Amino acid sequence: MHFIRNKALLGLILMCGNAASMVAEVLSWDWSTIDTQNIQLPETFLLGVATSSYQVEGGNTNVWDRWAQQGRCPQAAGNACDHWNRYKEDAQLIQNVGANAYRMSVEWSRIEPQEGVFDEAALDHYSAECDELLARGIAPVITLHHYNDPIWFADRGGFEQEENIYYYVRFAKKVIDRLHDKVHLWLTFNSPASYAAKGYLAGMMPPGKKDMQAMAEVMKNVLEAHVQLYKTVKEDPVCAHAHVGTLHNIMQVDPAPVPVWKPWQKGWNSLCARMADYITHQCVYRFFTTGVFHFYIPFKAYVHHESPDAPRSLDFIGLNYYTHAKMHGTKSVSYENDIATASKDKTIYPEGLYQAIKELWANIAQPLNIPIYVTENGISPRNEEDRDLFLRRYLYALSQAMQEGVDVRGYFYWSLMDNYEWGTFGAKKYGLYYVDQQTLERTLKPSAAYFIATANRFVKPYA
Repeated sequence: MHFIRNKALLGLILMCGNAASMVAEVLSWDWSTIDTQNIQLPETFLLGVATSSYQVEGGNTNVWDRWAQQGRCPQAAGNACDHWNRYKEDAQLIQNVGANAYRMSVEWSRIEPQEGVFDEAALDHYSAECDELLARGIAPVITLHHYNDPIWFADRGGFEQEENIYYYVRFAKKVIDRLHDKVHLWLTFNSPASYAAKGYLAGMMPPGKKDMQAMAEVMKNVLEAHVQLYKTVKEDPVCAHAHVGTLHNIMQVDPAPVPVWKPWQKGWNSLCARMADYITHQCVYRFFTTGVFHFYIPFKAYVHHESPDAPRSLDFIGLNYYTHAKMHGTKSVSYENDIATASKDKTIYPEGLYQAIKELWANIAQPLNIPIYVTENGISPRNEEDRDLFLRRYLYALSQAMQEGVDVRGYFYWSLMDNYEWGTFGAKKYGLYYVDQQTLERTLKPSAAYFIATANRFVKPYA
């Protein structure tokens, strides 16, 4: 094949093995024969909703604001959904849909607006929000870093610089010190691999780089920051009981089919699918099970890092899942036969959630003997009927994996309400509640009915 003349590609082929043989048949269930009501969830299950601070709070200033000022995205979050001032009202909304858990994040730029200067009032606010949730039988689940950095931290080089891990650990430990007795689960990062890839390889998030070496360095440093924070927390007898984990975003990628007369394209598509899986999934699995982070793309990036404490740095692992895709060369494209959504890069593929749960179980959770939480799963639908279909099928897929022995202890729908979607308040409406951007009034959507029915059927208030 002509592309083997390229030494870099030849190196990839040798590293990956037989790339063309790595793809299994895409799973497809016959939904006409499936009763999606046939699900089971245990009494202790957390059925929750999720948001992140910058997307809903309002009044935050971080690298995303500068990103918007530079014209790199249509708009900053601004007042967002004003959740900062309306958290009591929103806690009632969470209770109204029957959820017994709420995944939120804390805003680093709000808590530490300047290097080494901590805003105690901000910490008091998050403490009061946790109290409000607990009083309503809702478990607080906190993400410490959700796709954003303080400007001062970014100006220091952010997670490109290994020495900056210190600042993240200092911030995160301060939050845990204050809230450890009120929070059910702590998530250190909203997917280290996604944060690194989107900001440093794809260029679609701050700082907007397209540098594979930078991506590899950031990914390594974020994973190591998780390990160092976990160790710091567990060595402190005051907060050693805190349940600390991180989460991983899975999107299955398969090679796009090609005509039989293009065998070279088939091989190239398979190789690209293999490499996408390697840089976004396999590196993370290996790190947490062996303590070795090894990232190697010939002539593009090389990082080798060993962290002996990594296999002992998870009390649980979270899973974010939305969809799957196929690789046509280096470009990922959606499956045409799936049900479309309002997001061009996402389709309704519930079998993928089942597969992702099984994959995370086999590669991290089962080897480390820890549970899984589905920390983020949602849809921006074309219509209300599609969200209803999504909830029925994805919750069925979740239950199927659990019935086959996978230890899943929670599911969080993204999201509680329509919010800022990383650059715009546009067509992507993931919420169970509609938010009027002029009045900020929240209105429950008809498609929330199945979530509410499932909560009423299985969920007990958190105690």
